Amino acid sequence: MATSAKKKIEDTAEKVVKKAEKAVAKAKENPTVKKAAKAAGTTAKKAASTAKKAASSAKKATEKVTAYVEFDGRQISTAEIADKVREAYKAENKRGAIKSIEIYVKPEENAAYYVVNGKAEGKKVDL
Repeated sequence: MATSAKKKIEDTAEKVVKKAEKAVAKAKENPTVKKAAKAAGTTAKKAASTAKKAASSAKKATEKVTAYVEFDGRQISTAEIADKVREAYKAENKRGAIKSIEIYVKPEENAAYYVVNGKAEGKKVDL
């Protein structure tokens, strides 16, 4: 998640907390809603805390990792292998949606075997 998106989430969380604090202060003047105001303030603070944690988690999730398989003087990225698997699967299954892919790389064969959605077993892609 971009820094600007994280900032927007944090700003929104702060606004929620400020509005809740104002509502609590106003409600404290009216004894009949004092209990409800206190609960609203607690809920708003929990929501703000949750939003900040979500922003932090989203930042971690956007970390970019690139992995390569090297064998016998050749190098191929795992992203390229995954793309080849997707292309091969779609060529055979025009309507099949991909929900999960398991890839088994065999560099000595210059190939990758894959399983899509737990079904298409033993399919081979040349690398």
